[in-house]
Amino acid sequence: MEKKSEKVSREAFLENMKFVAVGALVVTILAGSGVLFWQIQRQNQPSKVVYDQSEVKKEIDDLNKQISDLNTALKNAKQEVKTETTVKVTEGGGTVAGAADERATGEVPGVININSASLSELDSLPGIGPAYAQGIIDYRDANSGFKSIEDIQNVKGIGPKTFEKLKDQITV
Repeated sequence: MEKKSEKVSREAFLENMKFVAVGALVVTILAGSGVLFWQIQRQNQPSKVVYDQSEVKKEIDDLNKQISDLNTALKNAKQEVKTETTVKVTEGGGTVAGAADERATGEVPGVININSASLSELDSLPGIGPAYAQGIIDYRDANSGFKSIEDIQNVKGIGPKTFEKLKDQITV
């Protein structure tokens, strides 16, 4: 029951972070666009100062480039927010950094899928070194993957104590 509420809480946190990131980007772009619009309006008002046409053209070109750069930055930022949200999730006293957005990857943020993880990902788990990581890979290859996270205890050398350290950080 507690794990489900933690998952819901984690999902809500990720969703909130996504909205905050998009909101901040929109506000930044709107503010930049407003400043650029204000500058263009100010330049279009009649002035007593006579400008050199080449200077005016250069300023307009510079402003158009700034607008283009802002539009490119917005497009890139939107794409990054859609694909991955990087957050720091603290669970059971440990910290998992760079958790992927669950909706983008189909996996729970901050949790390693033992049926698809690489040797280095498995090696990063508590109590698992390179030898146990290779043992996990060998077991899953020989048995068509793990059916449940508890099956990791079938790997030689991984017992209940190690499983207790891992259970909140792995999935199938």
